[in-house]
Amino acid sequence: MQDGTLKVTPIESRQAQPQATFSITCTLDGFPIVIEVQGNADSLRAMIGRLKAIGAEPPTASKPEPTKQNGTPTCPAHPGRTMKVSTARPGTYYCTAKDPETGAYCKSKG
Repeated sequence: MQDGTLKVTPIESRQAQPQATFSITCTLDGFPIVIEVQGNADSLRAMIGRLKAIGAEPPTASKPEPTKQNGTPTCPAHPGRTMKVSTARPGTYYCTAKDPETGAYCKSKG
């Protein structure tokens, strides 16, 4: 039946959706570079694969320095937890926290 109205799909629904933009920071031959990739997660993975193939490396993450609380360092992995003085190595500190799932001690040293 015709009721006199047009049945037209709006053109906006047929337009390409905007793509996501990803910024990748890496080092290539010692030079820090930033690359922008547009697309989806597959595009991002493909670019990372190409970067690895030409020898690019991710930037190195710097470890946070233990902060001091009343002269005693606190654990960077467990903020607010003070570290204990090592009797085996005077002048160095270690964290006494244990992982509840594995039972392993924290590896942070100060």
